[in-house]
Amino acid sequence: MSESTFSVHFPTELPVKHTADVIVIGGGPGGIGAAVSAARGGADVLLVEHYGFLGGMATAGEVNPFMPNHHDGKSLDTGIFTEWLDRMGTYGGRLGDSRVFDPGAARLAAEDLCVEAGVRLLYHHRVAHVETADKKITGIVLHSKSGLTAAKAKQYIDSTGDGDLAALAGCEFKFGSEDTGFAQPMTMCFKLKLSESARPADVTNGDLFQNMMKDQYDLIQEVYKKAQADGRIECPRENVLMFRGVDRDVVHFNTTRVIKHDATNGDSLSEAEVLARKQIRQIVKVLSEEVPAFKGCQLYSIAPQIGIRESRRIMGRDFVTVQDYMDGRTYADGIARVTYPIDIHNPNGTGTVLLHFPKEAWMEVPFGCLLPKDIDNLGIGARCISVDHAVHSAVRVMPPVVSLGQAIGTAAAMAVKAGKDICQVEGAAVKEELIKQ
Repeated sequence: MSESTFSVHFPTELPVKHTADVIVIGGGPGGIGAAVSAARGGADVLLVEHYGFLGGMATAGEVNPFMPNHHDGKSLDTGIFTEWLDRMGTYGGRLGDSRVFDPGAARLAAEDLCVEAGVRLLYHHRVAHVETADKKITGIVLHSKSGLTAAKAKQYIDSTGDGDLAALAGCEFKFGSEDTGFAQPMTMCFKLKLSESARPADVTNGDLFQNMMKDQYDLIQEVYKKAQADGRIECPRENVLMFRGVDRDVVHFNTTRVIKHDATNGDSLSEAEVLARKQIRQIVKVLSEEVPAFKGCQLYSIAPQIGIRESRRIMGRDFVTVQDYMDGRTYADGIARVTYPIDIHNPNGTGTVLLHFPKEAWMEVPFGCLLPKDIDNLGIGARCISVDHAVHSAVRVMPPVVSLGQAIGTAAAMAVKAGKDICQVEGAAVKEELIKQ
């Protein structure tokens, strides 16, 4: 069906309401790392976020826990990510020393780090338009309940996850799998609170979640697969993926799966949200009726936004392939290390591919993967860096994304000090500065 057109007449001049050395678009894990590091580096930083809080997939998506990115049992993300996680603990929002966290504590902790670093926060704003000239962003248009306003900076960082700023600036990008063009499926996370009434009579204390995983895990999978087979659950994921919440009797589900949808298309994204919640209704009904551990359970939370694993990947001045990953390739300008496995949730439906590193190896992300080849004063501080579909599945998880943000934020501050653009900063110098941090 052909679309009709509608003529609009926007003002050709807008008030420049905000100026800064560095503007970061997107306050998710990468945006937090970028904004805090740039501000600590001496830059005047404006962080623009479309929600009224920070955290991105960690808070709006309620993705939990943080996935491990370790070597020899130690985190490879020891900078701002570790500070963020530790600060959550001061609000009682972390399960011991684990990476299980409370989304509310994550919001507070992220805002603490930004405010303490001197970052200016601009909530409830989205980037709507980008002006460019001579391979540079000259200004951006923001949209909010106030209407349209302009903002200008010396350097810009795209931490939207989907590469919205870069795409609006005309940067080349790839989308999804090289084979099918489909991105990894979306997942809406949710939590159920177990009821004490479901505790077995011979178990008088302890963790209900641990008891359930020990005694009824196989039953949960059996019930789920049977409900899939007879059409009562319309979720293509192959099993029920569960984690413990911060509260000992809360079960976190990373189970819903919406395939063949586009997170950069408003209509497709809206449909994905509806489909995901339909799956939640079905899963909760089946488990509460057929699994003793879930008898009397309560719906504890549903993420405000569907979780997005993949969309655009912005083509940069360097590019990392799955062969580079499997070879554990390192770089003179390697600004982040990754040991998280290639983790591809089947874009077409059922199945998940996991390819692990040898224990002694890691992969490095070169600085050039964060530098769009088409715009000189723009950096990427999010999952949408210049890598292939398979490598993206490893670098997309939140701990290394914070490290990517910290790297590009550090580079932006260095560029401002030197009177250069981000692309003119030496990656080896950025790496050296990150080591100091």
